[in-house]
Amino acid sequence: MADVNQRRIAGVVLTPVVCAALLVTGVIAFVFGLSLTGNNTMDYADVNYVYLLGAVIITHLAAIAAHRIAGLLQARGWWAVLAVLVPAVVFAMLQPDKAFGKRESALAWLAGLAVALVIAALLAHRGLIRTAWIFGVLAAIAAADIAVLVQLMPSTGIDGEQAETLDRAYAPLWLLFALIDYDFGLDPLSWHIGDALDLREVGYPMYSMIALAFAMRSMRHQAFPHRRGRETR
Repeated sequence: MADVNQRRIAGVVLTPVVCAALLVTGVIAFVFGLSLTGNNTMDYADVNYVYLLGAVIITHLAAIAAHRIAGLLQARGWWAVLAVLVPAVVFAMLQPDKAFGKRESALAWLAGLAVALVIAALLAHRGLIRTAWIFGVLAAIAAADIAVLVQLMPSTGIDGEQAETLDRAYAPLWLLFALIDYDFGLDPLSWHIGDALDLREVGYPMYSMIALAFAMRSMRHQAFPHRRGRETR
């Protein structure tokens, strides 16, 4: 019994490290994959489906890896949910005070991610796995979208140059603009978004899905433990 508890404690301790490593690996794989296309900066007049497709595929693979590793680590319960938030908290705290609203953006993303994980974990704890996944994915996307909105709402541009204000009417679509490098004819300044976000449009949803996968696997084992107990007797 003591050995099992020690393994679970070790799993919780290792969870933040594994989650951060999966994010770094995923971002590196994403950038490397873009470099293989021969040109990772396409004309903003064309829709860059390669960028979006690469982000979706690598995020999905990272989430699958997180889900399986969570099972191997035996990181279960609410401590595991808190553990996956540690890298997000560190990331939010390490942001510069004044740099294109990055500190505010990171805090907004952290708050959204925390709410998404807690509610999804509660649903999973009650055995509503499918509902938890649907809510968690939608909430993770919403948290990333709000974070992008917060960062770009004041202004965007290149450091040291005159900032150019985006059309705020299309703020909810800025994450989409960044992921496909196209504005659908709505906001002609949207090609600045990717430069200002510096891969956050990929990092925010990717880590959100990694954290969600860990939390779901951790809380799934906590659903109706009394039923499992009767089944093993």
